[in-house]
Amino acid sequence: MIKIGRNIRDNYKYKDEVEFSRKNKFDLIQVWYDKNGLEVNYEGNSKLEFIESCDFPIMIHAMLDINEFDEHAHKLVETANLLNNKDLIIHPICENEIIDSNTAVKLSKEIKKVLKLCKENGITLHLENNSKRMPIFSNTQDIKTILEKNPDLEILIDLAHVEDCSQIEDIVKIRRPKILHIADRRFSVTHEHLPIGDGELDYEYIFKEILYDFDGTIILEIVQNDQSIIDSKNRIVSLLEGRKINVI
Repeated sequence: MIKIGRNIRDNYKYKDEVEFSRKNKFDLIQVWYDKNGLEVNYEGNSKLEFIESCDFPIMIHAMLDINEFDEHAHKLVETANLLNNKDLIIHPICENEIIDSNTAVKLSKEIKKVLKLCKENGITLHLENNSKRMPIFSNTQDIKTILEKNPDLEILIDLAHVEDCSQIEDIVKIRRPKILHIADRRFSVTHEHLPIGDGELDYEYIFKEILYDFDGTIILEIVQNDQSIIDSKNRIVSLLEGRKINVI
């Protein structure tokens, strides 16, 4: 059964984003996490208590530098546990050192430690691919190397980060994703997240030919305005219904 969520906008109140998501029948929201912790526009004294009081499913998306894993892994997993997050997303970056042929090896070693901690806590870890703008866990060979060295690690494919549809095919051959990030993009632009239909990604081909059996969680990473989010969701739901796959 496919679930469809969305990332919350950091300049909106969390409570309002929950209400918008509930009203428009999203199944969950994605919450940003970085070295400063959860980025939530909340009310009251306790961030976690406020999130729980809003009573809406969330998934944590942690953007961490490769050199921040050791410092933040335990806090991140503890936060995920407190919020009953059984799926955890890490979006790896590398801003404090040169990215070279050794970076993938280092990422693999660092992610292995986080993966062990997640498994001990009953959490499934999903590692997100990058665009060329951040060439760590972005090219197919590095993705293959890290996934083969970590057989229990899941791949989250951000479809707006791929080079083209052939890269999606190559990644799927290595490991089929259980979570997708969805947005559109123009291939002439290194990194962007557009409403569905405003870019060049062929989502009909992606869902009917490459990910024809996808039955996991889709998270829209679209923030332009309310209508663009609603329209993008409707476009994706329409494509999925055409495949006869159940959508919540």
